[in-house]
Amino acid sequence: MKRYLSSKNTFTVVILWGIVVLMLTLLIIGLQKEHLSLLPIAFLSLVMVLIVWTLLDTRYVIKNHFLLYRSGPFRGRIDIEKISKIKYFSGLYVPVTMKPALDNKGYIISYSNVDDVYVTPEKRELFIQELLKINPKIEVV
Repeated sequence: MKRYLSSKNTFTVVILWGIVVLMLTLLIIGLQKEHLSLLPIAFLSLVMVLIVWTLLDTRYVIKNHFLLYRSGPFRGRIDIEKISKIKYFSGLYVPVTMKPALDNKGYIISYSNVDDVYVTPEKRELFIQELLKINPKIEVV
């Protein structure tokens, strides 16, 4: 089993931590100045937990013949034998739906005719080598 943490874009990390700090500040001010109902407290707390969870737990694991990805509560599994293409991508707008990533430089992994996932492992070359050991037919672009 090989584990790869997601690389992190400084801008993204600063923005997400800034949102958490802002929400926490609003929550504290709201609790001190007035009595908040349970709904805003629960909502702000849930959003903060999801953001922190995503920041601290975004990783990729190669286990047996599967690539497992997780980004906070979002998880998935890809059969490495079904991966057809891996394309390097750099940019703000990533043209895929599933993006368990914290960086704007990574790979778009195509594993069926309609399914793609965007990943940003820290050790990019090693990650690709491990996938190619399992499935040498993968086209790397």
